[in-house]
Amino acid sequence: MVNRSLMCIGAHADDIEFSAGGTCLKFHDAGYRIDYVMSTNNMSGQFHIVEKDKSVTRTEIAAAKMEPLRKQECVKASAVLGTTPVHLDHPQRHYTADDLKKVNEGYGVPPPRGVTLGRPAIMVAHEDRESVKRVTDLILARNPEAVLSHALVTDSPEHYATSLLVQKAWRSARQAGYEGALLLWNEFVESTSLDKSFCRWDSFIDISGLRPRQYELIRCHITMVPFPERMDYLDFTPWLGIRDAELFKLADTVLPLKPSGDFTAEIARNFKPSGMA
Repeated sequence: MVNRSLMCIGAHADDIEFSAGGTCLKFHDAGYRIDYVMSTNNMSGQFHIVEKDKSVTRTEIAAAKMEPLRKQECVKASAVLGTTPVHLDHPQRHYTADDLKKVNEGYGVPPPRGVTLGRPAIMVAHEDRESVKRVTDLILARNPEAVLSHALVTDSPEHYATSLLVQKAWRSARQAGYEGALLLWNEFVESTSLDKSFCRWDSFIDISGLRPRQYELIRCHITMVPFPERMDYLDFTPWLGIRDAELFKLADTVLPLKPSGDFTAEIARNFKPSGMA
């Protein structure tokens, strides 16, 4: 039997909060344990300064300062969900150097000083057996009711690289006897150039009434998102009959999905293959 818990694996600090934050809050309230996992070392990102007139200025911070700052924000956010973060620490594909110039990692490019290294970069982690095994072992050890992570369709290469890593690990865990589902979240939280063509889902979690709390959860990552309430979340009323929901696609569409708890029961109840266009 799987545990009454959800394992969320995001590429960066704030990814879980953006696309599954309402789901995490809902089921944490219901007594679920939340496993909060970051795939990258979070050495790259944006630092925003809020001006007196509430405008926001973006500035650059060197990787050695950005990593601990973003990880500290992960601690704050995960504490809201009653947990502590797990960092897989795969280096990101770019970083800000000490001279504040952006560096794209590649052949012959030295890694930055003062950050967590020693693992394959996130872009190739899914090709590394030890990296896949590490996530497989984590799934088997925590034995969550379901694993939630990025979908392959996204405008972030590190998101779909994380998805590849998680999907390989989940299938490996299934071969070892793990019984939980893998659901890939739909991250088109705002109107983008991708949502018209690639907004696909199989089911959803109703998070009605939870959006204000989700904003506060996102605000834990204040260096990146000082004003989450300014985000333009899509209105799902025309398709779902409710405004606020988080959409998921099953990694395997073999049904019926066997409910093992409240989460999978809601996913099964709301199942609608091929979702909205």
